[in-house]
Amino acid sequence: MADLLSPEQLILDLEETMRRRHPRPHPIRQLLLSGRLSKQQLHGWIKNQFHEFRNIHRFFGVRYQKCSVPELRRQLLENMVEEEGEDLFGGKYPSHAELWARFAEGAGIPREEILNYEPLPGIRAALEMYVQLVQQCHWAVAIGTGLVFEGSGPKRMKEEREALEKYYSWIPSESLDFFRAHEYHDVGHGNTVIDVIKKYCMEKHLQSEMRYAVETRSDIMWLQNDCIYQAFVRPDLSPELIREVEGRLE
Repeated sequence: MADLLSPEQLILDLEETMRRRHPRPHPIRQLLLSGRLSKQQLHGWIKNQFHEFRNIHRFFGVRYQKCSVPELRRQLLENMVEEEGEDLFGGKYPSHAELWARFAEGAGIPREEILNYEPLPGIRAALEMYVQLVQQCHWAVAIGTGLVFEGSGPKRMKEEREALEKYYSWIPSESLDFFRAHEYHDVGHGNTVIDVIKKYCMEKHLQSEMRYAVETRSDIMWLQNDCIYQAFVRPDLSPELIREVEGRLE
């Protein structure tokens, strides 16, 4: 078993673990950020990503239920309220699932289609894998898995919004509020996740469990992207572009 790390060392170790696990951005992300997805390919990405966003309560709820620290439960509850819609309490944004549905509409997907879309089998399986992961983890580790998404959320969402504005400018700007909301909220969420890891994962077995959980969550997110890529994107790419984005350049 690895040595017990200090709080700061543990965060650095987990970040390095994620980098080693998937050192290159997924091909679909490379194509999205460089404006090389067709409208049809973009639609495949949008429709399948929606499955997790409309089911966030399934793993956020587990995190909240398992947490034994009242002050943290309040923060997790605030997080869930933002996901379900801060407009319930006078805030700006509706639920994040609704914001994604509006994004889909702006991209040209009829509302009824996005709301009733049946995702790819691998997308459904990936969600179940993550729900099972947080159910089985120690409560602090379950929250700590947010390091993979919320931890890098503001940067990732900003990059995606800017790419959409630059390369997919036919999508109305007001349809991109999903990304703006996460650019703002995920700063606080990411800080909460880091604080939980640093304070409550100070035993060797929890640090090992945290490492495994971060790797697994990273793999689940890769699987989600890969299902979409293989089904909607890769069949239409040239061999040269496949070699480029998959990292197989000679």
